[in-house]
Amino acid sequence: MTGPGSGPTGRVTLLADANVLIDYRDSGDLAILSLVAQHVGPLLVASTVFDEVHDLGVDDCARLGVRIVEATTAQLDQAGRVKPRVSFNDGVCFVVCRDEGWVCVTNDRALQRLCRQHDVSVRFGLGLLLDLAAERAITYGRAEAVARRIQNVNPLHINDRVVADFLAALDRTVRR
Repeated sequence: MTGPGSGPTGRVTLLADANVLIDYRDSGDLAILSLVAQHVGPLLVASTVFDEVHDLGVDDCARLGVRIVEATTAQLDQAGRVKPRVSFNDGVCFVVCRDEGWVCVTNDRALQRLCRQHDVSVRFGLGLLLDLAAERAITYGRAEAVARRIQNVNPLHINDRVVADFLAALDRTVRR
């Protein structure tokens, strides 16, 4: 993955929203996050967002290579004034990614829309599996299994259409 958010090596810096961390935690395969940090780019979470993710501790993040970062006071202030269709923590993700040139990783459609409106790079949570498959860091089977487990725990947002689209993209990624 190259483009906005890419560092000097072509790797991107990713800032995860709580829903992405929760989905991977609930899938039973947190090791995916470690693979993302190793093969795709630094994986970060804002401290205010991290506080939303129960059953994931600071030590877990360190072991997985997920770095907890602090938004500045100015960024927190701006996040509080973001459009009312996103939560404060979603506003934090948006503002930090905008200011730092990072990629916002989220399943939240309102946050995705806000990012796109302001030319902030955005990545869907299952997109991390595509990145890993493209890097040959995981197999097709593992990517599909994790996506289906995420769907089982989050069927409202990761519905049949989302999984079908993901599998089509995975087919294209693996077969290229």
